[in-house]
Amino acid sequence: MAELSVSEAGTAGFTVEKTGEVPLVSTVLLAGVPLLGHAFTLRSGGVSGPPYDTLNLGFAAGDREKDVAANRERAWKAAKLPRPPFIPRQVHGNEVVVLDGGNLDALCAAAPEADAVVTKLRGVPLAVLTADCVPVIIVDRRTPALGVVHAGWRGTVLNVTWKAALAMMEAFGSDPADMSAAIGPCISGDCYEVGVEIREAFVKGLPYGADVVRPCRGGKWLADLREANRRQLLDARVPVGAVSVCPWCTHCENGMFFSARRAGGPTGRMAAVAMLG
Repeated sequence: MAELSVSEAGTAGFTVEKTGEVPLVSTVLLAGVPLLGHAFTLRSGGVSGPPYDTLNLGFAAGDREKDVAANRERAWKAAKLPRPPFIPRQVHGNEVVVLDGGNLDALCAAAPEADAVVTKLRGVPLAVLTADCVPVIIVDRRTPALGVVHAGWRGTVLNVTWKAALAMMEAFGSDPADMSAAIGPCISGDCYEVGVEIREAFVKGLPYGADVVRPCRGGKWLADLREANRRQLLDARVPVGAVSVCPWCTHCENGMFFSARRAGGPTGRMAAVAMLG
């Protein structure tokens, strides 16, 4: 499917800008937050060959390490990062890392297993990697403080986005009234077909679980990860008008995004990156 144009992107509050060879997605909501830099990468602008073509940022995807390293260098430069971002070892759980001056060096040297990171350190970029899962960026404008989240279906059922917002409140005294959040490109509720066992996990794990899955063909269900994570932000009392949701589906937009579900095999990974300046 052809890429959406910049003008089409802008009507939904998300825009595509190209710095050199690397296009980046940003949202108007977060672009207006002082001291915050953020971006969501796409699949284009890198050096990897099929099936990782071209801007694969994931070392664990099976791509050549030198190509991933080159892609990361391009992406971090395009995002104007002063250093490579801190990326946790994602395990589809709900652990949240609080990154501070006391643990920064140790955790950067050996990233822990986690699916969310929060910090109030300035000049320290954070990132998570996705290829259908939900990337979430949360910012507390007043403190300021920042969080990034990777939410697959397991993390979603385990309330990882809600936990990240709560961690910001507990660690930094963040007030949810001062928070804004963006849910980046991910698989849509029209394309994420799951079995009854995942549907049951949503119903048991979330008070609104039955609202975010609906029946489809052959006894299968469609799960709306975007909406489930949006609800978690609202549960954390982030104002409804301060949550921006990307309308693009990674599964549908082959020219723009990697999709593990669509590929059915090896594929690349994109990044959600954010930093307090």
